[in-house]
Order: sequence, then structure tokens, then C-alpha cells
Amino acid sequence: MKSKKLFSVLLSAAMATGILTGCGGSGGNSSEAKDTIVYSMNTTPQGIFNPLISNIKEDDYVNAVVYASLMQVNEKGEIVPYLAEKSEVSEDMKTITYDLKDNATWHDGEKVTAEDVAFTLKSMADGGYTGGYYGDVQNIKGAEAYHNGEAEDVEGIKVVDDDTIEIQFEKVYAPAVTNIGNLKILPEHIWGEVPVAEWQNKTDLLNKPVGCGPYKLTEFTSGSNVKFEAASDFFDGAAKTKNLIFKVINADTTQAEFKSGSIDIANVEALKKDDVSALENEGYKLVEFPNYMFTYMGFNLRNEKLRDKNIRQAFMYAVDRQSILDNIVEGRGEIVNTPMLPSSWAYPEESELNAYKYDTEKAKELLKAAGYEDKDGDGFVENSAGEKLKFSLVCQTDNDIRQKVAVSIQEAMKAVGVEIEIDSMEYSAVMDKVVANHDYDLYMMGNTLSLDPDPRPMWHSEAISNEAGVIGYNIVAYNNPETDALIEKGNATLDQEERKSAYAEFGKKLNEDVPEMYLFCQNIERVYNSKLEGYTPSTFNEFYNVNNWVIK
Repeated sequence: MKSKKLFSVLLSAAMATGILTGCGGSGGNSSEAKDTIVYSMNTTPQGIFNPLISNIKEDDYVNAVVYASLMQVNEKGEIVPYLAEKSEVSEDMKTITYDLKDNATWHDGEKVTAEDVAFTLKSMADGGYTGGYYGDVQNIKGAEAYHNGEAEDVEGIKVVDDDTIEIQFEKVYAPAVTNIGNLKILPEHIWGEVPVAEWQNKTDLLNKPVGCGPYKLTEFTSGSNVKFEAASDFFDGAAKTKNLIFKVINADTTQAEFKSGSIDIANVEALKKDDVSALENEGYKLVEFPNYMFTYMGFNLRNEKLRDKNIRQAFMYAVDRQSILDNIVEGRGEIVNTPMLPSSWAYPEESELNAYKYDTEKAKELLKAAGYEDKDGDGFVENSAGEKLKFSLVCQTDNDIRQKVAVSIQEAMKAVGVEIEIDSMEYSAVMDKVVANHDYDLYMMGNTLSLDPDPRPMWHSEAISNEAGVIGYNIVAYNNPETDALIEKGNATLDQEERKSAYAEFGKKLNEDVPEMYLFCQNIERVYNSKLEGYTPSTFNEFYNVNNWVIK
């Protein structure tokens, strides 16, 4: 799932004729800048190029270069102005004012105004909004009444003039600077003509976005590539490289793509360490930094059997997570024991968490406590009624690491008497089956988190949907008044130590309840053309400074 916030701390067909391809490790001998940079990805975007409703990182990559947020995170992890020239927080910490740059225009030539910002915020508060970010605006004064159809407008959103907007909150809401600051703005004159509840179905608008970012999208071919052209009227100046292409490739062909000069930047997390080293030895550069996503297996807590904590904890003990990290990921990351980023200031002390060290006997004890043991000697546990403990595990086909992890879980659970059937499908089908329709037992996925550690979007009970066809980002349906209160407590103060204390307690409770099998957080690794200048990626903003990327 996706990262959209900031605080304190991106094609398998050949390039079209007439457009220069990427270049090799040496970048050639010419000092003349290339007119095209090719960024490769291993999963095709879905084409939901609207940042308020997109829900996979590949779509987010597109949105990152097409749209602009009010503020952004630089390569040092600092919040700096972007579309907004400046921002100001009131003395009581309940109002944020943004002054927009007066030279910002949409890719169709229309001026960007504070009305567009207001429209974006109101759309997130709309009762028909289907994205995962209502919680970001829920505390704006009057947003809840507007959401519930009890008001015609959002009282706390005030357009002062064309370039100034004021946002008033009901109470102190710590993630606000992050959430609102990193919000990518939509053009009202494009999306305002469509009811918010119908956005997801407007394929033509979604596939042909109009933004105000450094690049405008010129072509999207699902499964192949996304092509962009520098926006000549970008408010921070036209990009140094005329063309940008996101090319979809199979991870196994990464080395060949580099050698043929058809890509310039690649995600190499699925490659073996030796293959990455070989690319470095050929003159390509490697950059590595902490991930904003961890890999996990979710339990459907709507399933009566999986509501038993003993069974969930049995999974944790039965699976050798360290072996998975060491052998499948080759140690390029770290184990996660609660659904938070280990790199975050809010992550609890490891000494306060159950590490769930590999222990098959402990797993069997927990299964027995849940009423399951192997009574007939066939190697599988059953309850008093003779029912076997059997689950289906949904996993996407185009993620080799997750497929391997799923097989490891299947084998580990068989060893303690639990049968797992792996149900593999394309990622879009996984999202439809699991996130939209809640029709699963277990699923493999990555949890995309934010620099601000607010757990509300994925863990508050209000984020649960039990209605088929209605998306809820508390996917596993974890409902606990105690953790709801801890989330709200952490969000109600700007004191980082108080927030840390509340979130740490939240983390310890989730460590105990294990609504997910927490697996690992794999480092982000990118290999890129040694002649590429200006590429300064970081955990929460890989496309920072994209308008200054250039190959010479």
C-alpha cells in the first residue's frame, strides 16, 4: 500500500524511433546531455493516475512526476517549499496557511489557484470518496459534517485569495503538517466535473492526467511503458531532460537491459547480491537507503478461526523469519516485529517486543491451546470435530520474493500440521479480492508507511470495511478500542516524546496481537547510469529534484 506523507525526517517494448534510449555505465563519451532518461520498474502501473485514489507504488511514481504537492521532502529528509512558496502554523497549532507560488500552471495552461487546493481537500472529505486518505482531512473543522452530508461546505477550508489558503482544524492534529504538506493537488476544472464517488471509473481521465508537476504524461501503455515530456511551464523551471520514460521490465532481464543501454535506473532488490555487484563492477552506481515498506502476511480477522490469537502467534513461531531474510533477501534488510518502520523514531525498543524466535514446539503448543492437534497421525492438526486447519494464501504472481516467501510459509506451516494452499494471481486481482472484497484467508503484501508514524489510516477501526466492493485500508479488520485510543492520543499532541510513548504502546499491543505476520523490511536499492547527475533519492521521495536529473 502507499506513502503519501512527510515530517522531520519511480518500459518491455523498445523505445520509439526518434527518441534516444538510455545509456550504459559509461554514458558514452559525448558531453552533450541526453534527451531521455529511462527508469525501469518490475510491475506495470494500474493507470490510476489520481494521487487521491491510487493505491500501488507504481501509480504513485507516475503521480510523483505529474503532480506537485504543497511541500516536499528533500534529500536530507527536511520539509521544504514546493508548490507552496511558504507555510505558516498558528500559535495554537490549529491553523495552517499556505501561500502558493504565483507562476504555477496546469499542463493545459490553466493557472493553479488556492481553489484547486480547497477542491482537493473537500474531495477527500466527500462522502463518496473511496481513497485511503479521509483521515488526513477528518479533523479539519466541519469536515466530518460535510462527509456525513450534514453540511454543504467544509467550514475550516478558507480561500483567502488566488494564492492563499487557510486550513483550520478542530483540535491539534500532529500529522497535519505532514499529511497536508505532501498532498498532491488536483485541478478543479478537470475533476470537479465528476462526482467523487465515480472517479475510480473514469479511465480516460485517470490514464491522461493533467498535473502541474515537472513532467506531463504523453503516453501510457499498460504492461509496457509510461512516457513523459518536460512541462515547459513548470513553476520551478523546465526539466533539464526533455523526455522521461518508465519502462516495465522483468527483473531477470535487468542486467541485459543495462548492457543494451535501454535503461538508466533500475530497482535491483529482486536481483542476487552477486548480480548487483557485477553491475557495479561494470561502472554502474548503486544507492541504498531504508525502505518505507515492509513485507507481511495478513490474517483475515473476519474468519472465526483466525480471530484466535493462539493460531496467529503459532504462525509467527512456526516460520523461520530470519532464514527468510538471510536466504531469500540475502540479509538486505531487517526483521519487523510490529507494523511500524524500524527506522522511525516511533518504533518501540526491540527489548520491549516479542521477537517470536523460530520455535516449532511453541507453535504446536499454541495450536493445541486453540483446540488443534494431530490426533489421527496424518501429520495435520484437527479440532474435536475432526476439522483440519487449512487456509488459502493469496499472493501476486509478479513479485518473485513474495512468491518464495509464500512457499516458505507453506512449508513451515505444513511442518506443524497446518495446510496452506497458495492462490497466485496478478496484483490487480489481489487488490480486488483482498482489499476491495475482503474475500481471503491469508494474503502476502507490502505495507507502505509514512515518515510521520501515524497508524490511523491502516489500523484505526474506522478504516475497516466489511462491505464487499468497498475498500477499507485496515485490511485485516483489526478492531481494538485500546489501540484506537492510543492512536488518537499520539495524534493529539505535537510533543514528539508524548507521541513516541503512545505509538510505542500501540506497537507493543500489535506485537502481541499479531493481526499480521510481520516479516521483514528490505532496503531500497537502485542501480543507475554513472553519468546521471542530480539523482538524490531518499526513503520518502525518490523523485526529489527530478527536474534536475540529467545524463551528460
